Amino acid sequence: MSAFLQAAIRVGREGACPAIAPYLTAGDGGFERSLAVMHAIEKAGAVCLELGLPFSDPLADGPILQAAAQRSLAEGMTPVRTLELIRTYREEGGLMAVLLFSYINPLLVGLGGLGASAERLAEAGGDGFVVPDLPPELAQELQDPCAELDLGTVFFATPRSSPARIRAAAEASTGFLYCVGRTGVTGQRTCFDAEVLGWLDQVRALAGSTPLTVGFGVAEPADISALAGHTDLAISGSALVQLLHRTGGSPQDGAQAAHDFVAALCRAQPK
Repeated sequence: MSAFLQAAIRVGREGACPAIAPYLTAGDGGFERSLAVMHAIEKAGAVCLELGLPFSDPLADGPILQAAAQRSLAEGMTPVRTLELIRTYREEGGLMAVLLFSYINPLLVGLGGLGASAERLAEAGGDGFVVPDLPPELAQELQDPCAELDLGTVFFATPRSSPARIRAAAEASTGFLYCVGRTGVTGQRTCFDAEVLGWLDQVRALAGSTPLTVGFGVAEPADISALAGHTDLAISGSALVQLLHRTGGSPQDGAQAAHDFVAALCRAQPK
């Protein structure tokens, strides 16, 4: 995996609480606003960014992220333009690991296939892929070029996954294993109670040395506190995307709102 992704995982494993990895829909509010937000959340303490490539039929996304994707597409955001956003962020000194969150269709149609997508992401300065509709048993066409290019691959475990399925997903993940905090789509709150935390501990035992991240429902500092000791990173998506949409305004306004939101998550302390 890339040096940026290695650094992000190291921060998560060494910290008292999970490291913060926000989700942002590329181009929601415009290219310049997304770029400003990326720099702002890095300054706030985020170590990794899950950058969503907007798609018209995002099956795992709830209404908040679906609406963000539609706004981004209306702004003219494309797969190629999304890679340009990553490239510009790197050229301006950005140090977060950047994982491209994309459904398989935009990679095939918009970037010329899985192998070409890997080559183009690496050239732009990205660090790996999160492809929710690509299971590990069908992912060889993406995994092989990613291994050659030091890009991470991220696969999923859900509360409905069998132990064998979790092991297979962990073995295939060269970035981290994405633990879905609950079944359903993004944007709903998750209660990180003893049942969920117990499941995460079971996943940890099954995953071996593969780092873990938790997503779906992470929205406030109390969630980060609850997850301390149970995961290496935590992804907060819908809450941040909704905040940015409600904030409106200039790129600077969005950047300030994102900075304050992420900084609060980064200040969380274990319970």
